[in-house]
Amino acid sequence: MKRVIFGAVSVWALASAAVAHSGATGVVKERMDRFEASKDSAKVLRGAVKSADFAAIEAEAVALNAWASEMLEYFPEGSGGSPSEALDTVWSDWDGFSAKAGDYEMATAKLVSAAQSQDAAATASAFKAVMGSCKGCHDDYKAD
Repeated sequence: MKRVIFGAVSVWALASAAVAHSGATGVVKERMDRFEASKDSAKVLRGAVKSADFAAIEAEAVALNAWASEMLEYFPEGSGGSPSEALDTVWSDWDGFSAKAGDYEMATAKLVSAAQSQDAAATASAFKAVMGSCKGCHDDYKAD
């Protein structure tokens, strides 16, 4: 029964992502795909932090940190509007958006370091900081 429920949830999640990305092309589609991958990484990280799987945490954190270092390149001027979920404030408040992207990059780098240290408390704290960074940016710059 669990497999059937999980399978139905997985199909629903994939269908939701496909609808959300419907009509997206070019850099907007790439950006949406990268954020979807980040969301998947967050799910993996949540479980890995709970089980103190430092290798998995480090691998996901390295991937998130790489995305963080490139993220601003995926928001060129004129790449807003439907189907993008980015609010116009990304571009009207570029300095604020850039600062939050920088905060995310620093938070993911700290998560990499914490995972490498294999300190469970530091890793959990760094994970919370990464998730807080995501939420803070989404609150200000992403349409719900």
